[in-house]
Amino acid sequence: MEKSRLGHIKFINCLPLSYSLLYGGYDEGLDIYADVPAKLNRLIVQGQLDVSPVSSIVYAQHSEKFLIMPDVSISAEGALRSILLVSKKPIAELNQASVALTAKSETSHCLLKIVLHDAYQAVPGCYITEASTAEEALADADAVLFIGDDALFNYHNRQQGLFYYDIGAEWKQLTGLPMVYAVWVVRRRFARTQPELLQTVYERVTGGFRHGLANIDQAVAAFADKLPFSCDQISTYLKLLNWSLTPAHQQALLSFYQRAYHIGLLEQAPEIAFAEVLR
Repeated sequence: MEKSRLGHIKFINCLPLSYSLLYGGYDEGLDIYADVPAKLNRLIVQGQLDVSPVSSIVYAQHSEKFLIMPDVSISAEGALRSILLVSKKPIAELNQASVALTAKSETSHCLLKIVLHDAYQAVPGCYITEASTAEEALADADAVLFIGDDALFNYHNRQQGLFYYDIGAEWKQLTGLPMVYAVWVVRRRFARTQPELLQTVYERVTGGFRHGLANIDQAVAAFADKLPFSCDQISTYLKLLNWSLTPAHQQALLSFYQRAYHIGLLEQAPEIAFAEVLR
């Protein structure tokens, strides 16, 4: 049987789906590649995956190649803890400062630049870092942006004398909107030529999230001993997340694209085009 090539984010923010794929049988018919968002972004742009979660900005950069899969995203209403700016100085003083950006994502880079420009009239000098701790990154920079599990680790291990900013909360304060960090996209050719396989992927992903959330205590327990966080810390974090893609999320996503376009981070602000699936 032909298998669909599915990307999967190996961060806690996909833990409900991870549980279903590993322990619930939702991996049937799928060839799964798990990695950080930046790697998945590159793989599906290069045509090495059929369906994958991507940093939401990547859809805007390559909308001619992709369709968005309905009903699923990685979103949050406000503070998230896993998009974290750690700084030697207050955020309002970061104009022309040096800011190190995690190498693991792309949406977070744009989100930070939008927040700094639109809320604080700041345009820092940014560069990419592989550092995973504030101590390491701040040896050469005034501030550093972490995402995912690295951000959570730094959030739970805050150091005196540094400033910590939840960029999800900053976006909420700026816009009043939720933030869509990732969407699941499908290559247009795959959607056109393999509609049955796409339907299976859609059912596995959306059903996998439902199954994982219905068994969330077991899901957290299954992964807790592999992570540097307590079960309570993981559960609290997951409660900040949302995995749907409602009309409100879609409007927030379009607002993000418009703001990115207006400050030169996108060549155009695309509309959202959905893959056709039975829902």
